[in-house]
Amino acid sequence: MSHPRPTLWLLIAAAWFALFNPASAQEKHNKSWDYPPFGATDIALYQAFQASCEKFASWPAARQLHSKAVFGTAGQWQGICREGLAKGEKNLAEFLKQRLQKVKLSAKPGADGNTSYSVKFTGYYKPVLEGSRKRHGPYQTPIVAKPNDLVVCNGRSGQRLPDGSCQNPYPTRAQIEKNISTYKTIVWLKDPVSAFFLHVQGSGTVELDDGTEMHLGFAAKNGHPYVPIGRTLRQMGALKAPVTADKIRDWLAANPTQAREVLDSNPSFIFFHETKQEAPGALGVKLTGGRSLAVDRDYIPLGIPVWVKTTNTFDGTPWNRLMFAQDVGSAIQGPVRGDIYFGHGPLAGKRAGKQNAEGDVYVMVPKENLAISQVAPQAGPEHMPQRAPATAAETGPKTTAQP
Repeated sequence: MSHPRPTLWLLIAAAWFALFNPASAQEKHNKSWDYPPFGATDIALYQAFQASCEKFASWPAARQLHSKAVFGTAGQWQGICREGLAKGEKNLAEFLKQRLQKVKLSAKPGADGNTSYSVKFTGYYKPVLEGSRKRHGPYQTPIVAKPNDLVVCNGRSGQRLPDGSCQNPYPTRAQIEKNISTYKTIVWLKDPVSAFFLHVQGSGTVELDDGTEMHLGFAAKNGHPYVPIGRTLRQMGALKAPVTADKIRDWLAANPTQAREVLDSNPSFIFFHETKQEAPGALGVKLTGGRSLAVDRDYIPLGIPVWVKTTNTFDGTPWNRLMFAQDVGSAIQGPVRGDIYFGHGPLAGKRAGKQNAEGDVYVMVPKENLAISQVAPQAGPEHMPQRAPATAAETGPKTTAQP
């Protein structure tokens, strides 16, 4: 009886390992932390910290991260980064807990001077869509570039007219869609509903029909206020609270004849541009699924670690981990809002669409800075009465692209 040569066994083993190795599977999924447990690893924490550190390293050492000195300087964080990165992946979390101090942010005190409010945490993600550079077959939904006639005049977005004058406001979503052939199309998408959610998210990846992929980033918006279509559907009686992204998506897909009217109830429109790499967050770094957080930079400077304590609404499990303030969002305003970045693709989208929970956020500041000043007027004691949970979101994931 003959036996396979050792080299054949090696080839078989290599093929099996390539097919079934978990690391290989993770590599296949956009090389990110987009799938369960969504960044809950030491490696993901290290990657997010490294991204912030690279940005700190590019700044002058004397640069203040925030108007409040307690947050420190770029030089101070450069030193923290050198120490932290040298600790390695397994020891980074413990180092940050020892080197930094958690300071809780709460809302502005109530009338009694004693009330503290919980933070509301929503979620967002980057869609992965199907598309083509050429219009054909099912690829009929255009994603368009920023037009040359979109300018700022009279202090806000307006349209430059052929005679050189400018009028406000720029056309609405419905008006743009009506004249879409006059705009430059970057890519044609397969699913119009997914295209709308790309507008909500502000950036995404498109898997093209030729086997390649392209990245889309936020270029501009038409300047009209964002009106959540979840609210429109609820007012129509089409959906009942809680309204989630999945419910909105299902309704739009099931009611194509009414979908355009509903979509046009949101006058805001986003223009995109193709990026060589995945569009970064507001800090200018690649976001890490489960470890990057969108914040209001007026209260939390971008780049610093924050401790987030809330609930993963999708499955009810606790969310209690170190994250990094690396993005912003138009819906993320004040010290009582945070937007958790879940990553790419459909699974991340399902988590992000359902995420809506109360919790607490703690900024992590260098211990030696605590005597300088308070973190913010809104910073409150650790233990204060909490308000009742907020109602569920009507819009699903919140955009971080619409300034």
